[in-house]
Amino acid sequence: MQDWMVDFAEYVRELLPGELAEPFIALARPAIRLSIAGEGETVVGRLGGLPRLPEEVPWPRVGDGGSAMQFLAELDCAALTAYESDIGLPAEGALLFFATWDSRAAQVIHLPPGVVRVPEREAPVSGDARLFPEAPLAAETVATWPTRSHDDLVELGDEFWDHPVGEEPWEVFADLLTDFADAEGGRRHQVGGYSDALQWPIEAKAASAAGLNPRDPGFAAEASQWVNLLQLDEDNGMIFGDGGVLIFGIRRDRLAARDFSQIFPYVQGH
Repeated sequence: MQDWMVDFAEYVRELLPGELAEPFIALARPAIRLSIAGEGETVVGRLGGLPRLPEEVPWPRVGDGGSAMQFLAELDCAALTAYESDIGLPAEGALLFFATWDSRAAQVIHLPPGVVRVPEREAPVSGDARLFPEAPLAAETVATWPTRSHDDLVELGDEFWDHPVGEEPWEVFADLLTDFADAEGGRRHQVGGYSDALQWPIEAKAASAAGLNPRDPGFAAEASQWVNLLQLDEDNGMIFGDGGVLIFGIRRDRLAARDFSQIFPYVQGH
């Protein structure tokens, strides 16, 4: 069993009978959790600061000459190869993430290794767009699991979440699994894995945005093509609604082709 699975699997087996525990454990996916780097930790990217784009690459804007997007994060693809996830990231270069202040539009730029960047450029931000402090990011591989609204859990049934796990009737599996997540560091920035799904999973939301209805025959197939490229929590001055997270969704085929031109931004919040 992979290291990232051990604690999660042991915890679930302590709470649930085998006929429920094992199918749920089998659904776990690895993700790269990102957090503000402490002293001595390996840096794999950063939040905020200036994007340091090549001179010939314009600062992303909405449409043709619209308002400038906010620069949110940069990931070092080579550094992230040391960590496991369930998506195939580029092995080299950097990924730069931009979004509008309301997160309705987003852009991801993949810069190849060795490209010459401009160290400083005046940021063309105005209005509600902001610049954020620069903060280094560290990484670790963690287990992620589907939430109530995910199709992967249909066969387990709704009663699965409400399975009693303690002597008190209100001690149910869903609550103790939340406690486990909090003890592991809670919601954080994340590459790959199951993203947060307070309303819809990113997969289902992207399929719906493509014009499909959950009752359509092709809905599940389209949803299965989408992955969480990056989830950003509210941190470093960034706000995505009321306690929200911003998810950069991408189709698997576009990610495999290193085509980041069609990103689907989705905010999960209260």
